[in-house]
This record gives sequence, structure tokens and C-alpha cells, in this order.
Amino acid sequence: KQWYQRRVRGERITEMKVQDVRFPTSKTLDGSDSVHTDPDYSVAYVTLVTDAGSRGYGLTFTLGAGTNVVVGAVELLRTKVVGRSIREIFRNYRAFYRSLTQDSQMRWLGPEKGIVHLATAAITYAVWDLAS
Repeated sequence: KQWYQRRVRGERITEMKVQDVRFPTSKTLDGSDSVHTDPDYSVAYVTLVTDAGSRGYGLTFTLGAGTNVVVGAVELLRTKVVGRSIREIFRNYRAFYRSLTQDSQMRWLGPEKGIVHLATAAITYAVWDLAS
């Protein structure tokens, strides 16, 4: 058996939460430079919950107001995640990844880069956390 079949069995993702978490680093100019003069370090923080109660966590790093856009992209990808089993995802991980990055309407926001890439990163980190 594959490692994910032994560890996760058939748990199904029933819930996906996403939070916009910000750190007010611009107040003290921590992390500032000549280009980023007012950085508020931020993350889009994803929590996946399964029908067995397991939780997986993932995040992606951004700066300030850009986090709103990434959180919105994660929300739009929800239907591609909730309802799937971990086993199903890892049977064909590439297909799962491409379902997130190659959505016919979302791909215009940057297939495998930009907003879609950042949203996908937070989701896939949470999936891997569930499988570990």
C-alpha cells in the first residue's frame, strides 16, 4: 500500500476555512526596503477539516492588501477541494493540482504563478499536512 493509504484512509474534506492574518510590521518598518516602504507581512491561512475530525493547515505569504486577493482566490477554489477524499487526491495528485491551477476562468489570474499560485500553495500545504 501507498503511504497515504495507510495513514489517511478515506477521510473526506468537509470544510475549508481561510483567514487573512496580518502583522503590522509597517508601524516599525520591519522588513521595509527601498521598494517595500510600508510592508505589513501577511498570510492567507487555510484550515482543512475532514469527516473524521482531522485538520490540515497551510499558508502562503503576502504583503498587506494583496492578501485580500489571495484569500478571495482560495474561496473561489473551495468547490475543487471540499468533498474530495485524501486518498482520491493522492491517487492522482497532478490532476488535483491542475484542477486548482488550470481552472478555465481562474487561470487568467496567472496559471501556476501569481494569485492562483499563491492560493494553490496554501491549499496544497494543508492537503499535505492532512496526509502526513
